[in-house]
Amino acid sequence: MNSQSYVAQNGLSDNASRRNVLQLLLIMTCICGVIFSALNWSIDQTLALLELVLAGYSLLLVPFSKHIKNQFKLSLLYLIPLYSLFLYALTLPREAETAFVWILVIPVLSHLLLGRWVGLWVSVGFMSLAFIIYIFHTLSQKEILDTLEVSNLALAASAVLIFSHVYEVSRVDAHRKLLHLATTDSLTSLANRARFLDVFERERNHAARNKSDLSLLLLDLDHFKQVNDLHGHDVGDEVLKYVSALISQRLRKTDLACRMGGEEFAVLLPGASLERAIMVAENIRQNISDLPYTKGEKVVPLSVSIGVSEYGFDGRDLEALYAIADGHLYKAKAGGRNQVRNRVNMRNCELDLALAD
Repeated sequence: MNSQSYVAQNGLSDNASRRNVLQLLLIMTCICGVIFSALNWSIDQTLALLELVLAGYSLLLVPFSKHIKNQFKLSLLYLIPLYSLFLYALTLPREAETAFVWILVIPVLSHLLLGRWVGLWVSVGFMSLAFIIYIFHTLSQKEILDTLEVSNLALAASAVLIFSHVYEVSRVDAHRKLLHLATTDSLTSLANRARFLDVFERERNHAARNKSDLSLLLLDLDHFKQVNDLHGHDVGDEVLKYVSALISQRLRKTDLACRMGGEEFAVLLPGASLERAIMVAENIRQNISDLPYTKGEKVVPLSVSIGVSEYGFDGRDLEALYAIADGHLYKAKAGGRNQVRNRVNMRNCELDLALAD
């Protein structure tokens, strides 16, 4: 699972903030709809009735807005009737001049709730309709258009639209960068421990719900202290980045490699049985062993020890799976390093020892 796919999936925190904005707007619309309906009842009962209906409609949407996954659909279901009421108000003789002020709210709300691109096109569509209605309505009241007035309205509407879009683009980019920094190891660009915990919990729930496979690899570079002692910590950092790249080459987009700390790495393999996980681990081990780190005349031989555990057989939570994989990793180190250990070959080793006795 690469960084971009994770960021895309974790728009959840962004959607959570939009959900909160939507809930606040729904409540405000309920209150304001009742107030404006009372104020307009003696002047225009049709408008007052529509405002009252919108208030009740918004109240009905409030319970559904509590779920993040409903946020986008509910936003559309809320904004389209709201904007339609704005357009209707523009057709009324008494409301036309003041109603255009509400049109300037459209790009702000659209970008807040629908995002930069959907928000942009919804804003352009409704604001264009509003401008057309306003011009025709003004022409029906006056013989000549006030070009200065129309130009000022068009300029104000365009400015609000542009500023809303630029702000949303900047906000999304800043959110993406912050999320990347918060979930990525700064040295290797692999996932960090926090992101690993988050993704594991999601994949574990998916495996439990769908009865699918899930495996975990724990990897530790052999004799890494010697690399730092012989070549310096700068070379050690380069080696860690080099190994991270070699690990990533052997993984699918749905897999997640992360640096757990120091020279220890973890790989989460959604949909992979123990047999599949062992194959991946052997490919990674062989790749690292066959391709020493090389820079100029400097050649640093590398090897890695790997422990493998499988969801279900070896445990059903991270603590259990990590402990089993760590135990196999320790035995790989004790058994000579540069090898993959798991419950199958450990059982075979135990059987060989029993036969020898």
